[in-house]
Amino acid sequence: MNGNAPPAPDAEFTITTLAAGAVKPDSWHAVEEIFFLSAAPRDFATPNERREFLDRWTGYYLECEPENFFLAANAGGRIAGYLTGCVDSRGAARLYRDIPYFDLFEDYFAAYPAHFHINCHPRFRNRGIGTRLVEAYLERCARDGLPGVHVITAAAARNVAFYRRCGFDVSVTRRWRGEDLMFLGARL
Repeated sequence: MNGNAPPAPDAEFTITTLAAGAVKPDSWHAVEEIFFLSAAPRDFATPNERREFLDRWTGYYLECEPENFFLAANAGGRIAGYLTGCVDSRGAARLYRDIPYFDLFEDYFAAYPAHFHINCHPRFRNRGIGTRLVEAYLERCARDGLPGVHVITAAAARNVAFYRRCGFDVSVTRRWRGEDLMFLGARL
């Protein structure tokens, strides 16, 4: 297989949203597990600090845009990954409050108004599940008439190549608190 080619999609998994109601009660526990397996900080001083960190990165999407909270699940309901999306980054005031660098690339939000966060369980990475989650969200955004979608990540992160394979071909790097952050945009 070509090192740049995405893996063949794993047909075993289906993509649904929280709003679709096809989610088993233990789905949130799976999302939380995947989130913390993927998060950079792993240790927290208190359980409350841990909950606040989870809420910072998932709370808005869960409460305000469940129709853009995508899950990849197998036939038995096992969650392998999730994508949380926001179709109006500029209008999501809570995110400006919760995510300190959120406004760093605000000048690109008109052309790329939607954004997302995505995580897959380590056991299910490199099986095309993340690509399917991104495709589902991009299709939703295109259907809604949005001009583009963006993600923001560390410029040196391993996920940059993944986003490029998914069609995020516009990139801008800016410095924030001593780290290079990268805006990646995909036109729809």
